[in-house]
Amino acid sequence: MRRLSPRRRRFPAEVLALGGAVLLACPDASAQARDPAAAEALFDAGRAALQAKDYDAACPKFRESYELDPAPGALLNLADCEEKRGRVATAWSIFRQLARDLPASDDRRPIAQARATALENRVPRLTIRLAPGAPADTAVQRGGIPVGAGSLGAPLPVDPGEVQVTASAPGRKQKTFTVQLAEGAQTELLVAPEEPAAGGSAGPALPPKESPQGAAGSTWRTAGWISAGVGAVGIGVGAVFGLRAIGKMDDADPYCDEKNVCAAEGIRLQEQGATAGTISTVAFLVGAAALGAGAVLIFTAPSSGPASSAPRATLGVVPGGAVARVVF
Repeated sequence: MRRLSPRRRRFPAEVLALGGAVLLACPDASAQARDPAAAEALFDAGRAALQAKDYDAACPKFRESYELDPAPGALLNLADCEEKRGRVATAWSIFRQLARDLPASDDRRPIAQARATALENRVPRLTIRLAPGAPADTAVQRGGIPVGAGSLGAPLPVDPGEVQVTASAPGRKQKTFTVQLAEGAQTELLVAPEEPAAGGSAGPALPPKESPQGAAGSTWRTAGWISAGVGAVGIGVGAVFGLRAIGKMDDADPYCDEKNVCAAEGIRLQEQGATAGTISTVAFLVGAAALGAGAVLIFTAPSSGPASSAPRATLGVVPGGAVARVVF
């Protein structure tokens, strides 16, 4: 790609904004100081760094070259450089701008169109919405750039990597949300400022203390569930030994006559059956009593008052084009 500074029509100096963040914040070419010689030198230095795969050094040189003397060649190389260092949303936006603004006769226009199309599905998109209950005047920023009402709810292209979003409102502390975006990810983030402190103070809200009555109710219910569990186990044991008793009695039948006169083996099996039957009866009685006591404790426990707020969900981001809804 060769920078053609002498042959140039007036080329836009501002490039597509991503969610209000201007990628190339350059004033109009006619209003800024022009230095074509320095721009050419920076372009050559950027090309050398690009060939050496030193993208962090090359990209700023192409950007400054364009700012000093706006030329499509510098912008095309900048887009190529940004793509190579992983900033696919930035590269995609520049390629799209070039594809729109280069004249149809320029052989670089189809190159820019093809590169933009190839990047389309690799660009992460972040949709930011206000969480339910968030104040209507919540101010949201992404990476320090304000996210206006028109941007809320829109899937905005963002470069891969860590993105920080803040939400603030009058009378509330600012809250920061951190999202890790992979290429192609489509992520929805619900944001809201910190909850207001009790009494309107600026300090963090303390969790509500549980009343003594609520603590007692909690203890009763815990004991009730334990007792009910013991009861369920007792009934289960009773059922097992009851079946064992019936089985032993059935096994003894072949060793006994019609008058229940049994051989030694029959007597042994009957004794085992009787023992199992006794265990079954005791286990049933104990289990039923424990289950009943547990039910009484659970249903008669004092009320513990209003439930505390539900825990906040942790962040999850699904790469590869899937949509992930994340809530804090």
